[in-house]
Amino acid sequence: MNLSLLYLLQSPEIQDFLKKALDARTNLLKCAEILSKKYTPEERKFILDYLALIPKIQEKFGTAHFLFCDKLALEQSTAKDLSLFKSGFFPQGACVDDLCCGMGGDSFFLPPGLSVTGVDLSPERVFMYEKNTALMGTPRKAILADACTYESAAGFFMIDPARRKSLGENQRNLENLEPSLEQILTISKRYQGGMIKLPPGYPLQKIPPEAEIIYLGKRSDCRECLVLLGRLVQNPGKIRVALIQDGKTSELLSARESFLDYFVNNLPEVPLGKYLMEPIPLLVRSHLFEDFAEKNQLGVLSEGIAYLTGEIPLHHFGFHNYQVLDSVPLSTAAVRAMLKKHDIGEIILKKRGIEIIPEAEIKRLAVKGREKAILFYTRLSGEKIAILAREVKE
Repeated sequence: MNLSLLYLLQSPEIQDFLKKALDARTNLLKCAEILSKKYTPEERKFILDYLALIPKIQEKFGTAHFLFCDKLALEQSTAKDLSLFKSGFFPQGACVDDLCCGMGGDSFFLPPGLSVTGVDLSPERVFMYEKNTALMGTPRKAILADACTYESAAGFFMIDPARRKSLGENQRNLENLEPSLEQILTISKRYQGGMIKLPPGYPLQKIPPEAEIIYLGKRSDCRECLVLLGRLVQNPGKIRVALIQDGKTSELLSARESFLDYFVNNLPEVPLGKYLMEPIPLLVRSHLFEDFAEKNQLGVLSEGIAYLTGEIPLHHFGFHNYQVLDSVPLSTAAVRAMLKKHDIGEIILKKRGIEIIPEAEIKRLAVKGREKAILFYTRLSGEKIAILAREVKE
């Protein structure tokens, strides 16, 4: 992509075309036919690709504006709910550098009283940032520069390092961060404080022990590992969880003194009890399910697997509780016999510690019965096990 394609989105003609195409729900073939009369194949493709992004843009940022972006910029940006949560960390009137600013998602919801400057290596991203922050009502300036060498008088920074340069790259490869965490920590020495957006699976052993770590997401996901440094730290060495859902935020703070303490296996393996407790992804990523296990004298089914078990359920927003109906060693014949015994004809299959494709396994089991249940494929003391259960409704 080049700047000329982004400039194209500014034209009243294209803005009008996009609005009419969305309002009339015009199909892509008809849209392509309309555009073919005036625009090159490259321009048509860009406009049509952008048209498909508009509903996602509006949902992600809660706006009716046609923000400037491409698919990669949109995927890498921070959504409104997480941005709003992070917007309250900076002191009133502070100067903040939004390093690797991208299309501007992290800056959209910062308070107007902050002095914010975007910084990015890409001319296209600098253009997007300035246009989008203006559309969102908080216009900010952006500078074309390398975050690693950029000199600034700002007191604070936030940074969202790129996980990939193109859509085809593997964003789960944590070594692909650009800048790397080591480079970011060097950058941080020029500021009083800052925040780093990392992938949820980033190894905590690499994070400075004096930092504060916050895992952000909904009940069904964990979307971000936020690292606070310097003056932004409120709980040094601690892990926090922020569950952000339906306009409300529920937070948990780790019980242990240091997040590094969670890498020592302190939870005992115990026999399968009457209930199975499944932590939500936020508690799994943060390891905070271990705090609940210790407080309630619960154990795990098997070392390294985040299922708790005991004789009473855990009534907390961080857990799904299941009443155990039956269990068998994991084999096709044994599982089928267990399902037949309980007249199970509809199952949801969950797995931890077992490599299997749930959809394919459900089809292979070919269950026939009248009842519904949850089937867990996991391990008990290292051995493969199938557990049949029903969810306990709160």
